[in-house]
Amino acid sequence: MGPSNQHPGSSVGDTGPSRRRSSLAILALAALSCTRAPPEAPVRVEAALATDVPSPELDTSADGPLPLAPIPPQPLFTNLTVPGFPDAVVALPNGANTPRPVLVIFHGSGDRPDWNCDAWRHITRDYGFVLCPRGDYVPLQSGRGDDKRFTLRGGATLRRHLDAALAALASRFAGYVDVERPVVAGFSLGAAEAAGLAIDDPARFALVAELEGGHNTWTPASIRAFAAGGGQKVLFGCGSSWCLPAATPAAARLQRGGIEARVVHANVGHSTDRPLQEAIMVELGWFLAGDPRWGPSP
Repeated sequence: MGPSNQHPGSSVGDTGPSRRRSSLAILALAALSCTRAPPEAPVRVEAALATDVPSPELDTSADGPLPLAPIPPQPLFTNLTVPGFPDAVVALPNGANTPRPVLVIFHGSGDRPDWNCDAWRHITRDYGFVLCPRGDYVPLQSGRGDDKRFTLRGGATLRRHLDAALAALASRFAGYVDVERPVVAGFSLGAAEAAGLAIDDPARFALVAELEGGHNTWTPASIRAFAAGGGQKVLFGCGSSWCLPAATPAAARLQRGGIEARVVHANVGHSTDRPLQEAIMVELGWFLAGDPRWGPSP
């Protein structure tokens, strides 16, 4: 296992030895599936989530709108009410006073949105909003106490879920967020779902990041559809030994079809631990190039 997914300076709770031993015991009992292993020092993002922190407001007391007040330095993460669906987790671009873009990350089966939010907040250096939809609670894949696990419903349901989450984000952070053409990313099962959304609507989801899964989604037909509709780039991230042999030919197929694609790897197993995050960050400038909303290489 690599270093913890905990973002420097975040208040994410107890990470002491007893907590690590408890998490490892839970992992040993988990079924081998798409379920990810918890980080070596479990990220307790949800313990620090704020659900009632008022969004920054645009000051219109003078003639014409004044510059936006910066998003406060705390909290780093917040829960977001999504009508008709479970609450999402959002990583905030603290300090932002201009509209920022969105990266959406879909978690895996028996996974958690907070782990993914923490990872991608670090990867993007908290420049944009990281929106992390939460799936349905799965008791059989959950551990004791607050070790609750979730699985997203895919297909058309996921599209409705995403649209509702983006609308809620735009409403709560009006003026601060640009929800058009979000980057879509996914872990394990979520990677395949992210790719599916992009293939169905390449103009809206032109940039796709897939970690530990989703490789077989890229067939010759789906690649042609993605390219014809305006799809641009796919970034694969691998932590497991089985991932590279699947991701490498998938990237080659995409390149032959006119889509830019790259693969990064770090030996972290089925997780998004820090070494894989750092490997992704090396390619982030290439991945986001062409979208000026992300600024100069986050």
